[in-house]
Amino acid sequence: MRRRDDATQSCIAISDPEQFMILAAIVLFCLAALLGMWLVVLGVRYRRGSLALAAAHAGVALLGLGLLGRQIFGGPVNMLYNNAALLFVLALFGGLVLLALRMSEREHRTPPPMFVVSLHAVMAMTALLLLVVGYTHP
Repeated sequence: MRRRDDATQSCIAISDPEQFMILAAIVLFCLAALLGMWLVVLGVRYRRGSLALAAAHAGVALLGLGLLGRQIFGGPVNMLYNNAALLFVLALFGGLVLLALRMSEREHRTPPPMFVVSLHAVMAMTALLLLVVGYTHP
């Protein structure tokens, strides 16, 4: 009987639209992280980049940031979500720096500097961790 109650409670948590929006944002950010890791492999191993893959990475991350922003501005206050959003915005600025470096004539065919990529990734992964902790410990 206990097992059935636990299953019912988990369905209730997902049926809450605010929690579902955060869960969808987490899934989108995880997908963006996978695309970002693929970009890093292309840059480190093959010494090249992919503008289409970078655009998909940015688009998925922006969609996740939009869902997170909607939850932050429309739902109850959760400091972990707020801190995660701040770190994601900082990671967004790091991504814009990478894009600006990529758009220059000289850097078009070479991978971006891995130091900037690492800062971008550390900020985004820390934000994702804060988001997951905020979701699992309301």
